Amino acid sequence: MKGIESLIKLHKFELDEKRRTLKELETAQANIVGAIDALETQIINEQNSARISEVVYAYGAFADASIKRREALQQSLAVSTREVEAARDVVTESFGELKKYEITKAARDRALEQEANRREGIFLDELGITVHSRKNNS
Repeated sequence: MKGIESLIKLHKFELDEKRRTLKELETAQANIVGAIDALETQIINEQNSARISEVVYAYGAFADASIKRREALQQSLAVSTREVEAARDVVTESFGELKKYEITKAARDRALEQEANRREGIFLDELGITVHSRKNNS
């Protein structure tokens, strides 16, 4: 019985570690999305500035750099999305493993309790028979 409890503890620890990893990946993904949004806002602001000021000649270089930056962020987001999905699959699998051990332990506990109840019933039946036979013999 001690072995299954150790396995449950181990799998809980591993599941917690995998959840932490998933959380870190999700945070990194959210940071990338935030960077993309910030870049989009910056592009809009620069476009508006270029329309109303004399810096129109510099906007072309900014636009080229922004396009490259956006592409790099989109690639990072795609990689991050794949990593998050893979981590979710690992967490799901680990959770399933943990549940198998917990269900096995619960089934063993129920079986042991049923056996203890059966033995107690047998003991009480024998006790009742003994008491009854003593009353009849007296």
